Amino acid sequence: MTQAGHTAPTRRGLLGRHVTVVAATCVVVAAFVAATAGAAVGGKTLDPVTVTIIPISNTRPLDVGIKQGFFERQNIEIKKVVLQSGNDIVLALANSKTDIGFAGWVPAMIARTNGVPITTITTSEVEGTTLADNWQNIIVKGSSSIRTPADLAGKTIAVNALKGVGEVMIRAALDKLGIDSNSVKLLPVPFPAMRTALANGQVDAIWTPEPFLSQAINLDGARDLMAPGPVLGRYFPIGGYFARTDWVAANADLAKRFRAAMNQSLVYSQGNSAEVRALPPALAANVRLPIWTTIVDRAQLLKLAGYAKKYGAISSLPNFTQLVPSSIEGGKTLQGTVGDKFITLRQDGRIVTELRAGKYTFVVTDNSKSQNFQLVGPGVARKTGVPGTGRATWTVTLKKGTYRYSSQGRPAAKRTVAVS
Repeated sequence: MTQAGHTAPTRRGLLGRHVTVVAATCVVVAAFVAATAGAAVGGKTLDPVTVTIIPISNTRPLDVGIKQGFFERQNIEIKKVVLQSGNDIVLALANSKTDIGFAGWVPAMIARTNGVPITTITTSEVEGTTLADNWQNIIVKGSSSIRTPADLAGKTIAVNALKGVGEVMIRAALDKLGIDSNSVKLLPVPFPAMRTALANGQVDAIWTPEPFLSQAINLDGARDLMAPGPVLGRYFPIGGYFARTDWVAANADLAKRFRAAMNQSLVYSQGNSAEVRALPPALAANVRLPIWTTIVDRAQLLKLAGYAKKYGAISSLPNFTQLVPSSIEGGKTLQGTVGDKFITLRQDGRIVTELRAGKYTFVVTDNSKSQNFQLVGPGVARKTGVPGTGRATWTVTLKKGTYRYSSQGRPAAKRTVAVS
């Protein structure tokens, strides 16, 4: 992840700035790989795959998949390495020191446009729709005089790295709100150190994901100020899992099996939030989980690339055919909501009455203890519970025909969507 106001670095410059990080990465990853050439389980040898991640809640589906045995069933043993930013992970990929890396789309675009031949193995998560439901926001001290995004002018905001998702989205969102994005200073601070940086006055605000977001709010009394992603669009794409194209070419079957296990992990995590939260270190009930999805909205991704170019993270648009191959399914994210007296289904804020056949992620917010949200149509039958409330996320394939979204409560609410 990165920040703004500078010209995009050349690959040599990118690597040169992070020699120490790369050297450390090489040592850590080499230790993992040397220690494990493949583990024997049940009489068979599993194929080792080194996956490098950053320490945020977004990557918990990987741990869920390991615990549930999804990777083992695909004959894969995961070797996990932790770094502090997507840019650091891209550098590890550039030097072939990891097999697969979790990173934001912006660092992936930087890599691709600087000659690092990476490609998407799977998608991961998107942002929410509002300040309240988003899992990655700008926050300030509870006592801060900064009350609105406009008050950020002239202030310092911590991001985990420059020239990445954080910088691009913060600057794009500020400018969209009519606030000069050049008036803010962005300071790179690792996510785990941001709360301290905010508390001691090193920075005026921090851009941070979960679990650090809720920790700062609940333990430090910090205050939610701005959600850059939802300012730019609903369910804005954030990250995925990437590998070098030469690794994929040499390990085509292994890459396919990893994708299958990772997608299964993402879908499972969507519907089993309690299990996600219970993984060590356990997450509090009020920690906002990301919205995981196995599909990518290519139109929004192109918009993000445009922002990355505008704010100097990249000097040219990446080759999307190579970065996001056809094996990564495209689709849209829809917002379903049900209350005591209403039920709606929206795309980009507009009520949906017609859709094209294809894959969709439904993010359903059930706000009623007497109503529920159910979706029924060709090949699909999903519903939330009538007595409970909360969020459900379903990724489904809609076929040609008529789909009904309704509530089983009384009086029953019914709406239809025509799929062509």
